[in-house]
Amino acid sequence: MKDTIRYSESFKQKVVNEISKGKFISCGEASQAYGISGSCTVRAWVKKYGRTDLLPKVIKVESENDIDEIKALKKHIAELEKTVTELAISDVMNKAYFDIACDKFGVSDKVAFKKKVDAKLSGESEQ
Repeated sequence: MKDTIRYSESFKQKVVNEISKGKFISCGEASQAYGISGSCTVRAWVKKYGRTDLLPKVIKVESENDIDEIKALKKHIAELEKTVTELAISDVMNKAYFDIACDKFGVSDKVAFKKKVDAKLSGESEQ
């Protein structure tokens, strides 16, 4: 079983301060220098002490076309989600109507009735 290493608050602050002063150019370099095995340990300390300015930034560059395409895709997704919801509601309603109609007309074997109707409808569509 691997032993858990606990670092003191002063040590953590020292490492973060050394990164902020430029002694190390990254959290990974500070981890290697001090033999800190956790890949995200120093990064967590940097966040803990509110120095996210020391973390690498991700810069996303998009053209106007990319932005427009993303907006259009998001709109399309929203429309599809709405359609799926409407279809699900319609399906539930149709099943309820079918159950009510079967009960009203005394159909006890609903599965057999569905098969009979499907066979009749598929025969009509071929003509």
